[in-house]
Amino acid sequence: MNIFHLDCTTGFGGQEIDHISEARGFLDVGHRYILGTRKGTPFDQKAAQEVPTISLPLSGNVDLYSFQRIRQVLRKEKIDVLVTTSYIDSWLGPLAAYSLGRSRPLVIRQRHLFNPPRNLFPFRYMCDRLVVVSDALRLFFIEKGLPFWHVTTIHRGTRKIDRPLPEKEDRPLEETGDFGGPMILQIGIFQRDKGHFLALDVFAKLARKRNDLTLVFLGDGPLFSEVRERADRMFSPDVRRRIVFAGYRDPRPYLRHASVVIQPSVREALGLSILEALREGVPVVAFRVGGIPEIFHRFPPGRGVLVQPWNTEAFARSVLEILEDHANRDKFDRNVFSLETCVQKTHALYEAAIERLRSGSIRKNPYETIGGRADPMFNLKPQ
Repeated sequence: MNIFHLDCTTGFGGQEIDHISEARGFLDVGHRYILGTRKGTPFDQKAAQEVPTISLPLSGNVDLYSFQRIRQVLRKEKIDVLVTTSYIDSWLGPLAAYSLGRSRPLVIRQRHLFNPPRNLFPFRYMCDRLVVVSDALRLFFIEKGLPFWHVTTIHRGTRKIDRPLPEKEDRPLEETGDFGGPMILQIGIFQRDKGHFLALDVFAKLARKRNDLTLVFLGDGPLFSEVRERADRMFSPDVRRRIVFAGYRDPRPYLRHASVVIQPSVREALGLSILEALREGVPVVAFRVGGIPEIFHRFPPGRGVLVQPWNTEAFARSVLEILEDHANRDKFDRNVFSLETCVQKTHALYEAAIERLRSGSIRKNPYETIGGRADPMFNLKPQ
């Protein structure tokens, strides 16, 4: 199968890491997978180091050069599936695909974010199927009126965390100070929804109870400087030196040293950093939002705690309880949220949808039968 995946993003976070992992997963089992990235962005640079990548301007919805280049790639590479992700590529990509007529590829729209879209038109009409990363997100789109059969949940999968580290990365924590006591770790792009300010509030409560804890932030993003400046204002020098802003780094060395991972996101479709932590055996404390409960329900009990959103007092209390608990923290590396399982489910969806596309029934309800609709999720209209 030949897959071309577009994303015009200018940042680099969990969504972009997932794109590279998915490409790697398909390539490892013999498929062709090309990422189409915005030229010069961090995603473009990092993707090119790992997987086949085509750099495009993707400068706007009327970028004729990108439209023609996408169309050329679809024809030349005999693409079976075009995957789109963000606002520009989810407009240019489908237009380029639809312009090919009957020989066009299947068009898939991925949605990783829980941010409410301003316009549902692209999700309804600019793709053959919408693939979301959690059931919570799927229900959101169904409640907005998209047909239930148009929206599919495929939980994301993470690559094996015990794969070898690059030699230059095999010296973890060399610049982050002395972790003589427990390390609390938050991984994620610095943006408002990820709750970095709430993490500081939680650590302030923890520091009043214990003086041996260290808080490490992994990641970068728009709010990096703002969060660091707030930490400078909030804490005394003795406490502030135990708050480390490590920037963007490979999380694996830190997960191997962490005592607990925190995820105080207030809006989260799934949470790849939670998946990695739980599979590594590191307990997690997170707010009960979005698709996060779907992760916890698929792991054995005792792997972490879900807390009512915005309740930093309960959050801090849960972190302390985990630090004082010496329960079994063995790795859990079965098929729960594995990259291999994600690729298998994605491939199966693509094959079934391509068959419907070729038969001319891709836009029809697959549950519709002669004599009526066998729709298990019909809406009852009020009398």
